[in-house]
Amino acid sequence: MSPTPIAPPRSTGHRASGASVPFVPSRRRLLGASIAGAGLSGLLAACGSDKTPAAQAAGSGSWSFTDDRGTTVRLPTQPRRVALLTDTVTSALWPAGLRPVAAFASDPATTESVQLNLAKEGIVQIGGKDAQLDLEALAGAKPDLLIDVVQADGTLQTVGKTAAAAQIAPVVGISMYQPIEHIVTTAENITAAVGARLADTEAKTGYQSAAEKVRSAVKSNPGVRVGFVFDIGATELAVMNSGTWPILKTVAGLGVELVAIAQSEKNTYSQPISWERAPQIPADLLVWAVTDPLPTNPLWAKIPAVAAGQFWRPDLASWYTYSYANFTGLLTGLADHLAAAKPGIGPTSPLS
Repeated sequence: MSPTPIAPPRSTGHRASGASVPFVPSRRRLLGASIAGAGLSGLLAACGSDKTPAAQAAGSGSWSFTDDRGTTVRLPTQPRRVALLTDTVTSALWPAGLRPVAAFASDPATTESVQLNLAKEGIVQIGGKDAQLDLEALAGAKPDLLIDVVQADGTLQTVGKTAAAAQIAPVVGISMYQPIEHIVTTAENITAAVGARLADTEAKTGYQSAAEKVRSAVKSNPGVRVGFVFDIGATELAVMNSGTWPILKTVAGLGVELVAIAQSEKNTYSQPISWERAPQIPADLLVWAVTDPLPTNPLWAKIPAVAAGQFWRPDLASWYTYSYANFTGLLTGLADHLAAAKPGIGPTSPLS
């Protein structure tokens, strides 16, 4: 997978914190959306009426959900037709048990990692080959709820760039910058809130067992500093930021000592390190993440942890599939490598 998704551009969406957002779609509101193309405007007008079959099929009684922005979305009835606006949202909600009418699934690795075949399932694909949201396809699916990513700065990833999407249906946000347990719990809460049956419940037991193995390994062999790295071209490595990556937040909560990066806005997701500086990474254990294959640059072998044989490339279906099943194997393997690693291998000076 290209490293681009790990540092998504900040959206221009407006942050809403603690707000209550009642959504009462109207023909006037939807037709007023700034969307090019008469055909799409017609679709929006058709799905804008609150007397559409989709709305009539929704559950009875009022409905509300407070998302990861602290925003409460309110609807007159329980939503049934849900659209997922990003690959990561799809990878989190599908394993949880939510079956959408439309989904953004432009990355084959993500869909394969959750065994999702959109065509076979009859789900409308709203992610184009250019990785852009297909507004016409989204409107045609007639969703009554959209799920989007809450970015690190609190804005919505897709709606922040394509505001017209929010004219089709209300938006619930889920943060992908929280520990895995938080993401899965939110995904399960959304799934249950729309009346779907939870599907990933058994995987939680195995995940919790693997998490305890990590905690025990840290206690039995303290002082092992761990760096998660990947390459970003021929000239640089990237050291992942534990403040934004879900799996790093997770293992830090289990007691793992992670390599600290220099804090700055440009390092929100990772800190670039030239290959010449790679041997200075203060890690006793390196975990190769996101990109394949392992580097061929001769400076890789000069990194103290690599020279000592203390590096590991997890066999992970996708680094962006936030489910218990996907990360259980990573936690299990990390526990084994933590238990076997020798502390004090890497340099002592912090990254700058």
